[in-house]
Amino acid sequence: MKISNREKVMLYILGIIVVGLTYYKFVYSYEINIIQQKINKQNEIQQKYATTINIINSIESKKSDIKILKAKISDESLPFYPTISEEHIILELDNLLKSSGLDGGIKFNPIVSNSVETEDKKSNTLAESSLQEVVDQYNSVAEGEEGSSNGNKKTSQNNDVTSNNGSKSGTNTNTQNSTSDDNKSNTNNSSNSNTNNSNSSISKSKEKDQKKNTLQYVKVEVNFKGSYDALNKLLNTIGKNEKKIVVNSIKVDEDTLDSIKGTIYLEIYSVPKIDDELESYLKWDLNNTYGKSVPFSTGAASGKIDTNKDTNDFVATVKSSTSDLPTVMLGKVNDDLKTTYVYTDSNSTENVEMVLTQDGDKYYYKYKTSKETFPKNYDGLGVEFIPASPNIVLNIDSEHRVNSNDKSELKLKIINKTDKLVNVNITGDDQIDPRVMVDGDGSNISVNQK
Repeated sequence: MKISNREKVMLYILGIIVVGLTYYKFVYSYEINIIQQKINKQNEIQQKYATTINIINSIESKKSDIKILKAKISDESLPFYPTISEEHIILELDNLLKSSGLDGGIKFNPIVSNSVETEDKKSNTLAESSLQEVVDQYNSVAEGEEGSSNGNKKTSQNNDVTSNNGSKSGTNTNTQNSTSDDNKSNTNNSSNSNTNNSNSSISKSKEKDQKKNTLQYVKVEVNFKGSYDALNKLLNTIGKNEKKIVVNSIKVDEDTLDSIKGTIYLEIYSVPKIDDELESYLKWDLNNTYGKSVPFSTGAASGKIDTNKDTNDFVATVKSSTSDLPTVMLGKVNDDLKTTYVYTDSNSTENVEMVLTQDGDKYYYKYKTSKETFPKNYDGLGVEFIPASPNIVLNIDSEHRVNSNDKSELKLKIINKTDKLVNVNITGDDQIDPRVMVDGDGSNISVNQK
């Protein structure tokens, strides 16, 4: 059989197509799938690598966040007892009674673990004073005397208009009264149903919160007998106590002409600690002072001003990055719970801004770090405060550098918009390589190295 050249060409083309299709189906497609799998695996590995690198790079930041969080927890839980130990509390309360010059006894209620008791605040509308109407009449007469002539003319004109429209207004008034009565009845029905629904939802939310947030506390009844001065001394001592003791109520009766007797109802709360305070508390030596010292605290829980307290308004600390505390802490003096404090932690320069503003006779403050601000809403004037002295005083407690790798330092920018001088007192700073730098208008800011 003879094959022409044309047929040969066609057979060659057909063979090439068959070979190509066979290669594509059994070789190329298989290799492409393998390559695609390798590419997907490579992308997955690269993504894991990038995630791992980000985690590694964020370790230092996480360590700083943990240190700041630990400092916040420790500071805010510091005024509370680490546990409720009746033996220790008896000794402490007995010491308070004796030091105040009172005789008495102590009675404990059972320790409970429950949510803190709260009392809903009810807003009551008080009736106005009977003299208020007289004052209002006097004010209206005094204001009306200046324009009495003009007022009389306008009144006569208004009377004419009123006489013409009197019948219409009476009819409209009756119609409006009947309509308003119907509307009031409908409104009352709907408001009652809404109130019932809201009360049920509030009660459910309260039950959930009570199940979630609980702590241990004990109620103590302290019976006392002594003088008024001794009782006042006891209350002041309780207010200045390092650990918070809540005075719930006091019942006082006259015993003799020179003495009184009664009962003080106390509440003592315990918050679990994340440090070793519990161990040191339970190993309390009666010959030693109990507990840890509270930095910068003068024990102002009593609400009374101690005449010997510090005259500074704000306090800051600058530490090495190797310290257990954050490198920079800034807050208001006498803040036992440290709610006004801001923290930051890094082995580098920390830029902190502090703004002091005067509005009339009131003073406000706000500050921020790279981590947080106080208050949270930093756009306003800030939080009002009363300066403790003729000047606004900021005490900064620094320390010497640990080694050449110790780079933590504070660069504080103070914006003073008040009529007072800001005194910045720096203590303990490194003389060769200071940690603290203060930036601001030199005319109303004074920096003192101590």
